Amino acid sequence: DLARSIRSALPVNVGTCRAMGLGLRLPFCLLLLLLVSLGSAQGRSTVFLDIQEEARGPGQIINDQLTLSKIPVRVERGSPLCPACEKFTDEALSYLSQKQSQDKMMEVLHEACSQTFSLEKKCVEFVDSYATLLFAKIAEIKPEEFCKRNGLCRDNALLSGVRSESTCVFCHHLMDEVLSKLKDPDAEFEIIQILLKECKKIEGHEQQCKRLVLQYIPLILVNGEKFLEKNDICTIVQACDAGKKTMVGPFSEEGLLRDA
Repeated sequence: DLARSIRSALPVNVGTCRAMGLGLRLPFCLLLLLLVSLGSAQGRSTVFLDIQEEARGPGQIINDQLTLSKIPVRVERGSPLCPACEKFTDEALSYLSQKQSQDKMMEVLHEACSQTFSLEKKCVEFVDSYATLLFAKIAEIKPEEFCKRNGLCRDNALLSGVRSESTCVFCHHLMDEVLSKLKDPDAEFEIIQILLKECKKIEGHEQQCKRLVLQYIPLILVNGEKFLEKNDICTIVQACDAGKKTMVGPFSEEGLLRDA
């Protein structure tokens, strides 16, 4: 059946999670959005950012371009990127591991499937199979290895601790870049291409898979952009103190497809 075909044909890796992650509107998409920004580091030569060399003066903010994913990152003296990434990833993983978060994720995906009409049953089978694998893979992620693999940490830790504000700054810069990618038509086209390519691996259901991708992925991307504009994801996952920036709108009530 479709679920078994997907289970064998779609290994959950960073590239696949990047593509699927953009289809989620709730805060547990945070880690998947992180994969969107950093996933392209896979298969490339990693360039590490030497913070000690780049931070030339107290309070000076240096703009640097990370070649692994072409994400501009502001690096402040005393705010090391590596520990911030590890702490941020750990908090996102903790949120994603909660059953309530996973249940809401399934609700959103099933709601998206309901918009595919004649293909709803196949879409639900796809979601149920893929989500189980995704949750299992998320549980296996280790923050230290994740950040090192994506070029944000050296083999030896830069610092043993991290201040909460450095994690907050890191998170907001990351969300800004994710939002800019969602607004980029080229990025949307790339995501659709990735999914269409994966559809070729599903024997007997390739055309159905492609129709699903073309029908609801563009709509989900648009509403994912709206969700990030209305809500402070960094506060939701406690990467930032609630008092620093307030979330706009109840994330549990905003419908992905209802807004379009």
